[in-house]
Amino acid sequence: MRRIASHFLILSSREVLKKQVIEIADHKLIRYFPLEEEIESVQWMPGVLFITSQKIKSEKIRAELENAEGEGILYFLNRFNLFAIKEDTDIYLYLFNAVDLNDLKITKETSFTEL
Repeated sequence: MRRIASHFLILSSREVLKKQVIEIADHKLIRYFPLEEEIESVQWMPGVLFITSQKIKSEKIRAELENAEGEGILYFLNRFNLFAIKEDTDIYLYLFNAVDLNDLKITKETSFTEL
């Protein structure tokens, strides 16, 4: 089982949670909960975590990021229709790093990584 925490967790276009821990085992979402104190075996990943039931072609997202400076992350993700999380299916976890955490906007330095 993996435990990862971040500044923000995007669950859907309407659900963005701050400072959450996400637990994943065998590509299944076990649970998520607020990060209220340091917890042993939690990996901190600065930025914005995003979970989806769809495998994303990371190179396509990275190419689009080059022209998306100043764009909101939710708006950016809506272009790819990635928000559906289906029960009892594998989930995939991705990280947007170096984002504007005040407004959740893409910066010139924003990167995208599959975790």
